[in-house]
Amino acid sequence: MTVLERWWIWRARAACEIALARHGGDALVADACTEASWYADMLYPWNGHGCEPAARVYAWLSILMARRIVAEGTGTGRAHLDR
Repeated sequence: MTVLERWWIWRARAACEIALARHGGDALVADACTEASWYADMLYPWNGHGCEPAARVYAWLSILMARRIVAEGTGTGRAHLDR
């Protein structure tokens, strides 16, 4: 993973955590991070040695993004349209 990719991931993670904190406080951020860690561990086990695999990082970030979309209510699915 390049330095630019790591910087982008760091920015995206920070933006997600800030948005989650605005909508649900620290409890929502902690819950989303726990879910993201569980998801990454399940799909991409890692022993902690060497660089973290990019697929694992992106899986972790995908959960934060999904939780952010749900918290903001910006989804485009059927549930969003039924409000």
